[in-house]
Amino acid sequence: MQYIVTWTEGEEVCYRFVSEEEIKDLIEDDKEYIIAGLSN
Repeated sequence: MQYIVTWTEGEEVCYRFVSEEEIKDLIEDDKEYIIAGLSN
């Protein structure tokens, strides 16, 4: 399943499309994220 992960860096909103396996490598403790699953 694919996911969209969003977070902010200052005033900028960032996002990345990732697989379930890639989420753990992307997450940092000092940021808050919104993670949503994408249907195929």
